[in-house]
Amino acid sequence: MNEKDKFYSEVRELAGNILDLGKSALPIYKEFAEDVIYERITNIEQIERQLDFMVTYCFDDEIPFFYKAILRKLYYKHSDTVQSYVQLYFDMFGNESDNSESE
Repeated sequence: MNEKDKFYSEVRELAGNILDLGKSALPIYKEFAEDVIYERITNIEQIERQLDFMVTYCFDDEIPFFYKAILRKLYYKHSDTVQSYVQLYFDMFGNESDNSESE
């Protein structure tokens, strides 16, 4: 295997590991979202810290569902926080219409 093939193989393996990590985080983020929605967790600083971690896994198909559910719950009490995290999401991933236009 030449250096170029080795590099691509390592990148593929790394990408696979990242995807696996996102899948393993899913139950944790689901439980956290439920805790926020049912107001078992209300500390906004704690929620913001978790959203910071959570947004990095929004490439997964399911995690954005929980991310958005948390933001919907926070909207009326913490609209400035919601606006910041919506902007962060779009900065990282764009919006769905951006993806469909490029295909």
